[in-house]
Amino acid sequence: MAILIPSLGFARFDSRGELRLAERLKDFLEEVVVWHNLPVGPLDRHPDFIMLRVSLP
Repeated sequence: MAILIPSLGFARFDSRGELRLAERLKDFLEEVVVWHNLPVGPLDRHPDFIMLRVSLP
């Protein structure tokens, strides 16, 4: 199960499709951290999702 930041209960999604994708990512990905709507770079762009695969011991 993926780790979502912020978690589904606290995240604000721009569309129903983003919410459905976040639910699928959480349920079907293993060893992945997913950030949603995180400000990135000097212009504070907000990509929908950023995923990082982590190796858990």
